[in-house]
Amino acid sequence: MLAHTLRQKGQDVRVIDARLPNAASKVSAGLINPFIGPKFNLPYDFDQCMEANFMFLKKFDSPEKNFIRAIKLIRVFISKKQQDRWSSLSEKYKNDMLLNSDCRIIGIKTKFGAGLTTAWQFETQKFLQVSREILCSENRLIIKPFNKKDWPGHDVIFCEGYRVRENEWFKELPFSPAQGDILTIKSVLNAHVSNGTWHSPDSRGANTKLGSTWKHNDFESGPSKLARTQILKNLTFLPDDLNIKIINQVSGVRSGTLDRNPIMGRHPKLSNYYLFNGFGSRGSTTIALSAMEFANFLIDQKPIPERKSILRFLSDYKL
Repeated sequence: MLAHTLRQKGQDVRVIDARLPNAASKVSAGLINPFIGPKFNLPYDFDQCMEANFMFLKKFDSPEKNFIRAIKLIRVFISKKQQDRWSSLSEKYKNDMLLNSDCRIIGIKTKFGAGLTTAWQFETQKFLQVSREILCSENRLIIKPFNKKDWPGHDVIFCEGYRVRENEWFKELPFSPAQGDILTIKSVLNAHVSNGTWHSPDSRGANTKLGSTWKHNDFESGPSKLARTQILKNLTFLPDDLNIKIINQVSGVRSGTLDRNPIMGRHPKLSNYYLFNGFGSRGSTTIALSAMEFANFLIDQKPIPERKSILRFLSDYKL
């Protein structure tokens, strides 16, 4: 998305991709949820993020336009406190309150009811495929590892996900990657539902993704039986008699940070090396806006928002 944002602004861009395994985007479910965490917090930049997403996709020069779709997400309450919290939320993305009887009709179990909210699903893998095709057609995609000797004097933006921890120029920054497993199943429940762990049918309703887990160590270990058990155990809203047939299990590693905000900006000593990284589980929501902010910084010297800027760490971390 950053590459295409820079293209749209007239920049001559090359994307260097080593095609290494375990990238989170390759398995992401692309769920864009306005109310995050057990407290249903609305990120203060959510409106701007969605505006940037739609603006980016409107400009994206592809005949395939169905990369994002609105969905109704059922937020199952796991406590009376969550039920009360829902009642106090702004009406902008909140829709109905669902009683226990409403949930039973839909086919889900809950003790405290649920809330219906407007959410979106970004077709991450479809976008990546079309993006690669466009970049290849313009000879902008280079499939090989990055070697600094090949690009002397060029502006280089490192976007290598969790492998930034191996980057000799930026590895000292406070990254906190986390592996997540996702299951694909056949489900008779054709609804997007979450109690913190989510059940998300695809656009055709053929398959459903379940997820996700969080593991902060040994994150290149691949899918595990423990993760599968954890996901199924957490889906307490599914009927007991639901016969779950697991079709596939995959894992990827999110590139998070300790303060849960991305890190963007220029290296303090190498003026042509930049970082665009650390988007965590909210990448589908935030990257379009962040790409626009980064492009404005790179081209027009506009400052990156403080909470995303690399400058917030430069006094504590030696680069």
